[in-house]
Amino acid sequence: MATDPDAIDAAFYAELREHYDEEEIVELGAFIGFNIGYHTFFGTLKFYPMFAPDGRLVSQEESEHLYGAAPASLAAVGA
Repeated sequence: MATDPDAIDAAFYAELREHYDEEEIVELGAFIGFNIGYHTFFGTLKFYPMFAPDGRLVSQEESEHLYGAAPASLAAVGA
């Protein structure tokens, strides 16, 4: 969705309708859009994940140590 929105076509929505009703599809789309947006915004701030891979809450400093100079989510968008 984020990298190739043109790939989302009628067939994609037809498959979603096999599992979800219209309201759920809209809610899912809004959730995905919101998440893409805030991850993009946090990337501009060099914001690191709040949780370690094992689920512990960590500081930004510890998170940078764990995830490196750019977290994988930021590296994927070229930040």
